[in-house]
Amino acid sequence: MARANTRPCRRCHRDLTVCRCGGARRPASALPRRDADAGDRISALNDDLLLQILARLGCAHSAARTSVLSRRWRGLWTHLPELVLRDMTPESLDAVLDRVVAMFDPQARAHPQALTAAAAGVPELQTPLSLLDICIPWDRPLSLAQISSLFGAAARLQPASLVVDVTTSQSGAMLLPRLDHTKSMTLAIWGVFHRVILISPQDQEGDMPNLESLTLRRYDVFLEALLHRFSALRSLSIPNLDLSSITINLPLLQELFLIASAKLQRVVIMAPKLKKLTFHAKGGVADDFTLSYSAPEMEDLSWKCSRYGSRRVHFGDMWILRIVSIKTSEPLGQLQQNPHSNALSLDIMEWELEGATPSFEHCISSISPVANFSGLDLCINSRGINTRGHVYGAMVLHLLEVYTLIERLKVDLRKYKGRGLCSTNCPCIQLNDWRGQTISLTHLKEMEIKGIRGEDHDIDILKVILRSAAILERMAITFNIKSEKRIRLFSSKIHSILKAHPSVNCKIYRSSGEQVLPA
Repeated sequence: MARANTRPCRRCHRDLTVCRCGGARRPASALPRRDADAGDRISALNDDLLLQILARLGCAHSAARTSVLSRRWRGLWTHLPELVLRDMTPESLDAVLDRVVAMFDPQARAHPQALTAAAAGVPELQTPLSLLDICIPWDRPLSLAQISSLFGAAARLQPASLVVDVTTSQSGAMLLPRLDHTKSMTLAIWGVFHRVILISPQDQEGDMPNLESLTLRRYDVFLEALLHRFSALRSLSIPNLDLSSITINLPLLQELFLIASAKLQRVVIMAPKLKKLTFHAKGGVADDFTLSYSAPEMEDLSWKCSRYGSRRVHFGDMWILRIVSIKTSEPLGQLQQNPHSNALSLDIMEWELEGATPSFEHCISSISPVANFSGLDLCINSRGINTRGHVYGAMVLHLLEVYTLIERLKVDLRKYKGRGLCSTNCPCIQLNDWRGQTISLTHLKEMEIKGIRGEDHDIDILKVILRSAAILERMAITFNIKSEKRIRLFSSKIHSILKAHPSVNCKIYRSSGEQVLPA
């Protein structure tokens, strides 16, 4: 007895024996037959189009797997202009590089793999590689022999751009090959307990005469000794410097990106053509830190030091310097002839500490690549369970006495509590002489204070600045309180003071950003 058809309907999903919607599938005999002589239309495309399809895969290892589709596709991946190798075993990497070198290097045309590919109808590669990008996961470390083989393949392929990001399972020295045609190179050879030291023969000068861009994810003193041989270098990036000193002396260098994780003791930057510099001493600088800096054509500067030595830089008995930042500000207005200017940012925090400390002036002069600033940004922090919200007026005026030529002042009172917990013997209360001071702020045009709580000393510091800055034009104040009564009282005091300074345009804002209009 024949078995009943129990397949469901493709429309109503009911059994076909009771389905009445007419959605039963057509029998196989009713389906259109494919013409056996139609051929593989994709494989019939020309080589350039097929290579564009393989390039969209983003990985040469995945492109190599397409060889199973057709004999027409076999070995075609070896002709990709950009060879990207990802998630491969060390053994597979060796095989792939050998295959590519055999197809590319004219001296290796007699290689069996090259002869096999030629017999299969794969054309010979005529143009050099534009990119050789090799990234092997950290859990698949390479031996020294495998890394040496990798560099040997790169030397024979001579790619325009080379990226190597691998992990090593051994320690030792390795020869950095000669790459005459490479213009961009990124090296990252990692190892938790191992390190590969790249060296160069002493008798070779100008190892990479065309190299213009270099990124060193892992930097050591041996690589530093190689830098002077990269005569054409325009861009240098070192995102993880683990040395206490570094010397950069490159005559054509235009961009430098340097982040140091170790505590720095000595930095030398001699680059007469340098246009853009990004520097960050994440590990801080030593007490005897020295800086030698020469970059007369600098246009874009970002300089940051997170900590200064083992001793803390103090302002009196209550404040310490945490972070120093220097950035290049944009030209004022739309006029291109206006020169770029430098702004100094200081992150300051409450910290009561006894003992001798280096002066602020000595700290800045030793770590700053520039001396003149048009802007001063102060971030004053009051954090932790032991902070008291000290009066900051004396400290701010001390800094204004140092930088009397600034054009813009910004004070950001972050998480500032006010001084309710200070005792009558607190130094911040005893230092009352600053309220009667007058400082020569002959260039100050803009001032902004954020985080005001409406204390009396907030009014006092505003009075000192207003009578010291004769050409002040704009002032903005933002509250850090929600009490409408205190906001209105403080605003009325400010507007009363501003009657003696009619040229100053002052705007007052609530913490929500809403402007407080005068009553």
